Amino acid sequence: MCTTQLVKLQRRLDELTSEGAAVFAVSIDTPEHAQKVVQQFGLTFPILSDPEMRVIRPYGMKGERMEMADLGYVVIDREGHIRAKRIDREFGDRVELLLHHVRQAKA
Repeated sequence: MCTTQLVKLQRRLDELTSEGAAVFAVSIDTPEHAQKVVQQFGLTFPILSDPEMRVIRPYGMKGERMEMADLGYVVIDREGHIRAKRIDREFGDRVELLLHHVRQAKA
């Protein structure tokens, strides 16, 4: 889990939630480790634990050459349709693009 990108996402969280986005992270880490990260870095969105990648794999977020999740995001609209999916190891630096996808999903 890249805490640097999660912290950057946290800084822009209000922009995402004001557009109606529900924000959470999914990690292969244990629930205990995820909770420590949330507390240590003051994250106000949850980190969900998926060590067996039951969510990560179907959403196409598994790393190509590694047995772990890759960094990125999935935007799902209110009807449950995937509107955007992107492997992006610097998603916290590119929140504008994520906001663009969220706004498109609302349209």
